[in-house]
Amino acid sequence: MRRFPRPADRPITRLVTCLVTAAALGCSGTAALSASAAPPGPRAAARLKQDLLRHARTPGAPAAEGVGNGVFQVYATPAGRPGAGQFTVTTGTANPAGPGRDVLFGQGAPGTSYMIVRDVDDNGTDYVQGQMLTHANERSLDDYPSYQSVSGNTITTSWSPPSLTIDQTVSVTGTTAADTRVTVTTKIYDFHTAKHRFRIQYLWDTAIGADDGPAVQPRPAGTPYRPFDPVIGVEHTAATGGEDTVVVDDDANTGPPTLAVAVSGTGRPQAVPETVKYVCWPDAVYAPLGEYVTDDTRDISGSGSGCRNANGAADSALALVWSANAAQGSPEVAASLRMSPPTPHPTTMKAGPLSLGSATAALTDTATGKPLAGRAVRFTSGASSCAKVTDASGHATCGGLLGGLLGYDVAYAGGAVWGPSSDHGGLLLAGRAPRR
Repeated sequence: MRRFPRPADRPITRLVTCLVTAAALGCSGTAALSASAAPPGPRAAARLKQDLLRHARTPGAPAAEGVGNGVFQVYATPAGRPGAGQFTVTTGTANPAGPGRDVLFGQGAPGTSYMIVRDVDDNGTDYVQGQMLTHANERSLDDYPSYQSVSGNTITTSWSPPSLTIDQTVSVTGTTAADTRVTVTTKIYDFHTAKHRFRIQYLWDTAIGADDGPAVQPRPAGTPYRPFDPVIGVEHTAATGGEDTVVVDDDANTGPPTLAVAVSGTGRPQAVPETVKYVCWPDAVYAPLGEYVTDDTRDISGSGSGCRNANGAADSALALVWSANAAQGSPEVAASLRMSPPTPHPTTMKAGPLSLGSATAALTDTATGKPLAGRAVRFTSGASSCAKVTDASGHATCGGLLGGLLGYDVAYAGGAVWGPSSDHGGLLLAGRAPRR
C-alpha cells in the first residue's frame, strides 16, 4: 500500500495569488475565490476544462494516481496538491469500447468531478473538494490536513476539518466488463458531542468518449441500456434517487452510440441519493448544494445546446445529493459507475451474393432487426480485404473483391454496445445461416 504523509496540522495556504477571473483558472487547473468575491460565472467554468487539459499535457506536470482493472482506469489527485482526491475515469485496455476513452471528463486528468459536504448544524458550512469556491459559506478541503493511501485498485483520501473526518474512497472492483464497478464512497466521522446533520453532493462531469455533452436514459435499477429506447438531451430530475441513469454518447460518432455507462446509488445504508439531476455543468458549478433547478425544455446535449464548454460543444453532467444524520451512525453514501449493457447486445450480419466483383452485407440489431449505421465491417476473400462503414440502412459494399467460387467473409468486430457477428457470401455459398 502506498501512503502519502499527512501534512503538518495546519491549513494548506489558499491559492490567493489566483485572480478571480477566467484567467485565474490556469493556476494548477483550479480557481480560488475569496468569500466576498463574486463567482466568475459559467464562462470561467468552461475555461477551467480547457486549462485542465492543457496542464495535464504539459511535460513534467505531476501525474495523478492511477488504478484500474483493465475495464476502467481511475485517476485521483494526490494529497498535498490543489484538488486532492478529485478523480476522473477512463476506459482501460480490456474495455470493449477500446482504451483511453473518457467516462468522466479529463482524458485522465482529474479536476472537474468532485464532492461537497455540508455541515448543516455548523452554520451550513460547505466543505468543497478543490478550489472552486463560489459562495461565502464554502471552505476548500485543501485547507485542512489530509492524507491519501493507494492499495490495490482503491484510492482513499481523508481530510480533517474541525471536529470531523471526511473519507473518500474510489475503488475499482470486478474482473470482467459485466461485473466491474467504479464505486465512490464518502464516510463522515462526527466528533461533536451533539451529532450533526449533513448533505453530500457529487457533481460528476460526464464525458462519454469524445462527447462532453452525453445524453441520458433513465432506467429502473439494474435494467441495462437499450440503444433504441428514447434518450433525454434536456435537463432532467430523476423520478427516484434509486433508479439508474445511463449516460450515453449521442452526437460525437456516426450512427448509434458506441459507449454507455450506468450511474446509480448503492445498497449501503443512507446510500440512495435524495435527488439525481442531469444538468448543465458550467451552471451547476455555481449553484448552491442541492439547489440547482432543472429546466426540462433546456437542451444540454445536442448541437443546438446553449450549455457550452470552452470548445463550443454541449457540456452536461450529473449532480447526486444525499441527506444524512450522524445521530443515526456515521454517514456513509456511495454511487457507482458500470458498463451498460453489461454484455453487448447481439447483432446479425447478412452477406449477399457477389455481383461483378462487388460484395454487400447488412448489419442489424438481432432483437429488433433495426439497422446499425456507422459500424466498421471488414470483407475478406483469400488475400484480399477491404474495410467499410455501414450506411444509414446498415449496409456496406466492397467493390472489386474477387471471391470466385470460394466466396467471401464479412465480419463486425463488435464493441461495448453491440457484439460481434459475421457471415459468408458468394456465388455458390450465399444463403448460409449467419454466424454470430
